[in-house]
Amino acid sequence: MSELISLFHKNPEIGEYVCSIADVVRSMGGEAFEKCLMNFLSEVVPVDHCVVFTYSDRGNAGHLFTHSRMPDREAEELARDYVDKFYKDDPNFKEIQNSDSDEYIELDKKVISVDYDPAYQNHFFDRRGLIDKAASVGKVEDGRVYCNFYRMVDSVKYSNVEWSVLKDLMPLATALIAVHYDIARANGNAFPDNGSENIVRKSIVHNVISKDSPPFDSLTMRERQVCERILLGYTTIGIGFDLGIAPTSVATYRKRSYAKLNISSQNELFNMCLKVARAH
Repeated sequence: MSELISLFHKNPEIGEYVCSIADVVRSMGGEAFEKCLMNFLSEVVPVDHCVVFTYSDRGNAGHLFTHSRMPDREAEELARDYVDKFYKDDPNFKEIQNSDSDEYIELDKKVISVDYDPAYQNHFFDRRGLIDKAASVGKVEDGRVYCNFYRMVDSVKYSNVEWSVLKDLMPLATALIAVHYDIARANGNAFPDNGSENIVRKSIVHNVISKDSPPFDSLTMRERQVCERILLGYTTIGIGFDLGIAPTSVATYRKRSYAKLNISSQNELFNMCLKVARAH
């Protein structure tokens, strides 16, 4: 213990990192996770745009979260384009699919002007001001999480030193993201993908909340729409983008809905929806 105390005295920044990691761990499975993770990353190697996708064992792609300096609507649109249309064009996709590893994978560094198809490069890099990228993959219960850490044009590319630090940091960040995903799913959060399972889930959620039956009959149409998307795993930004309203409005509708339903969390909303579905 004395050696540990001495180490912290000699390197006070280590204590700050430990506190930041502790915040990340405490936030796992909750809405604050991505903010806590990015706060930690920014203390070590600044990341301008972090986006995490999921690949299920069925081969479907999904979007877990995006945290970015890019405008919210643009970032959400980019993630949707990837999941809906372009993920199979990602040169990393084949590498991930062909890998036999069930654990952490550090993906080879890709040269944007060489390793990407020109149309793909234009849509996902040039037009969005993304100039550099590090990527990794972690195992989760039903597939993998694909973690991407970008720099934008008004920053600079990762230096050799920063790449070295990233290589050391990404296994930890990827493991934290993977555990967050598994905890969130275990708690009833559903993350959208293109699979049939999600189509069934959408149908159940819509049928339950759209019915004029207690307790959801107390909600306005907009409040129901927000609750539906919360249950489907959409982020606040994603709900706003889908409904064409501001994230602050989403937060207001969520707060009103929870008050009317006498609940205080997404988990309680999920349990309420499940109870009504079983009753019908």
